[in-house]
Amino acid sequence: MTRSTARNWRGHAFRRWAALGVATTLLAISSASSGAAGLAGYASGTWAPGTWAPTDPFASAVAVTSDASAAHLSTSSDVESTPDMWSLAGVIKNVPFARPVGCESTDCSVQLDMFIPAGRGPFRTVVMVRGGPTGPGGRHYVEPLVKELVGEGFIVFNADYRDIAATGGGYPAAFEDVACAVRFARTWSAAYGGDSQTVTLVGHSLGGYVGSVLALGSQKFQGGCPSTVSGRPDAFVGLAGNYDLTASSVANDLTKFFGGDAADTAEVRAESDPFADVTAATIPVRLIAGTADHTVNPAAAVSLDGYLTQRLWNVNLTLIPNATHDTIIQPASDGPISARVVLEASKSASG
Repeated sequence: MTRSTARNWRGHAFRRWAALGVATTLLAISSASSGAAGLAGYASGTWAPGTWAPTDPFASAVAVTSDASAAHLSTSSDVESTPDMWSLAGVIKNVPFARPVGCESTDCSVQLDMFIPAGRGPFRTVVMVRGGPTGPGGRHYVEPLVKELVGEGFIVFNADYRDIAATGGGYPAAFEDVACAVRFARTWSAAYGGDSQTVTLVGHSLGGYVGSVLALGSQKFQGGCPSTVSGRPDAFVGLAGNYDLTASSVANDLTKFFGGDAADTAEVRAESDPFADVTAATIPVRLIAGTADHTVNPAAAVSLDGYLTQRLWNVNLTLIPNATHDTIIQPASDGPISARVVLEASKSASG
């Protein structure tokens, strides 16, 4: 099937969902994709190139229609602005993309939501990971920024990850989940009009930390992910990331994430320190922080920027005056600046 035909089919599917007003299986959508394995097979753990499982008891798709609000820079910045804005064609909710060992239901599967732009592709591809630790379902708070990114022409995979050690998260589970989300996006973006060759990982707060380890280091974090394509992003954008594992302001969050204080979890912290494993080939890295962030000290982003600059990485730091931990993801405030930094990072990665 050509890309144009796939786009037309996708639009028909969304109209059909809206008319029926009911959920449908992801297999019905993905079966129209040229040479693609079924999302149902992926979710059920039987995924292999060119195959799909006949049914998926877990996956459902909910279509919505919405206009992405126009984003305009409200402050002086050298971040590129674009006059072309896309609207939101639809959202596929609660897609299981990773399943921990022994998980046999949606209660324990790790899920994401796919936000798909209207209009002609190919769309740039983003994997979005939220902060935490929040537990399952925490991803929804970043949806305002996700929709801002759709407005910039991105298909967005907004993913959860296991971020609480007491329930099986932390290290290495969180990193395996985020790497699996990148693999999922590489596998499925093209089926919905996206560019699967360049995947930009965007992480907020704790998600920025987890994302930085995947972006900078050499660890593969394959885990039990159904796909074996690369789980390393082609570009990384960290939003108020807590990259400094010694910072007192995030000590409680990291104790919950790792399952113990710094002394008790020293080994796993050393294995997941973004300053300790900058061994991968360089990719574009963009760091964003607000000068009024009292949740995660912007000094963490300043330090990582300096560290990567010394090692000749393609890195840039955007410090937004008076921005807070939350305003950098809000469309009514500083979110448009963050979205355009993501766009610039994606362009830098794709050439």
